[in-house]
Amino acid sequence: MPVDRATLELFVPLDRDRPLRAQLEDAICAAITGGGAPPGTRLPASRVLAETLGVSRGVVSEAYAQIAAEGWIEVRHGAAPVVRAVPANIKRDSPSLCSEPPPAPRLDLTATAPDLSAFPRRAWAAALRKVLAEMPDAALDYGDPRGDDELRRELAAYLVRVCGVAAAPDRVVVTGGYTQGLWLACRALAARGARRIAVEDPSLDDSWATIRSAGLEVVGVPVDRHGIDPSRLDADAVLVTPAHQFPTGAVLSPERRRALLAWGGIVLEDDYDSEYRYDRAPVGTLQRLAPDRVVYLGTASKTLAPALRLGWLLAPKDLSEAIARERWAVDSGGPAINARAYARLIATGEIDRHLRRTRREYRERRDALVAALTEQLPRCRVDGVAAGLHLLLRLPPHADEDAVVAELAARRIRVNGLNAYRLAPKDEPALVIGYGRLPRPAIAGAVSALAAAI
Repeated sequence: MPVDRATLELFVPLDRDRPLRAQLEDAICAAITGGGAPPGTRLPASRVLAETLGVSRGVVSEAYAQIAAEGWIEVRHGAAPVVRAVPANIKRDSPSLCSEPPPAPRLDLTATAPDLSAFPRRAWAAALRKVLAEMPDAALDYGDPRGDDELRRELAAYLVRVCGVAAAPDRVVVTGGYTQGLWLACRALAARGARRIAVEDPSLDDSWATIRSAGLEVVGVPVDRHGIDPSRLDADAVLVTPAHQFPTGAVLSPERRRALLAWGGIVLEDDYDSEYRYDRAPVGTLQRLAPDRVVYLGTASKTLAPALRLGWLLAPKDLSEAIARERWAVDSGGPAINARAYARLIATGEIDRHLRRTRREYRERRDALVAALTEQLPRCRVDGVAAGLHLLLRLPPHADEDAVVAELAARRIRVNGLNAYRLAPKDEPALVIGYGRLPRPAIAGAVSALAAAI
């Protein structure tokens, strides 16, 4: 979006024992090539910059004239100089000049990505206005380490009603998204002596990095069509996605749910995609069955938008207190204004209405995508239950998964292969296809491109 940039301050370290004009020219060009003064930026007027730097106005005027002659800025009589696009023929050394970003994908089939155009902007703006008008001054302080008390009350009631958990406000900790919630839980577990966290293999690779950054070892446990195999657990805690396993789409079977809860360690339950089950009612949570040993993790990133950086967790009392202390040590609490706005969306039923709208849309996209894949790719197989924002497409046995992904990338279609989410890669080629950002009119073209690549 074009921006009319106001006049900006300019950092110019001057060595009084060296020619001043050359130093000023180099500093201005460095600001431009380093991204500090993008095209359209108005530089300080010569008089203002001369007073700021303690040099004569003539030094500044001569420096401006020289870099204008080189094509860096445009100088007009009676107006501040304006930065132009960086010249094609750059005459100065510019090691900090940023390279051009890669072109944006034509189609984004990222498996974890929601439809950002569905974000309820009007409802969010109205909630913010209402909250800002009504919040007492005291609510603008640091607040409770567990997060805003109003949001925790609304979340506890919402999670009981919609997700079937056993919740109370004092067990809820508001976090900066799912990733921070997982990291805080891992930090608290590490402080209690944990060393190894088991994860499903395959699973979300971002979670492995989060666990490792908390100082813990990641141990993979195989997943099949019944979910993770608890008999192969050898860790202090385990991270699972029982309602809709990512990325295979499996649902943890009743037998394995019982075995997992009988295992004895701490279970980190990522209730991934539980709001988006299309073929039947969602399965119950593990946390409801064992609230003393399950840490339940949730987020608004998939239902609303990742940019909110809003998540939550439910944990046993002693662990929730430890997690709250970790949160306080990291950032002294979360953004209370956004928290209150989200609490209002819950209280007014706007979150429920939004979920009904998006659930309908995502289901229609999935149905259309499955139908197109079945028709155009009969040698491939769609795996996983009808839920969430992605499906798993099993490729023919001898297909080259990496080559297919590379071919699609060349066509500016972003998608990941199954091995991208495996700790131990296997020769079982598959694509993890997200449809959160795949509009229905684009499905036919996307599947044709998939067929051609395969």
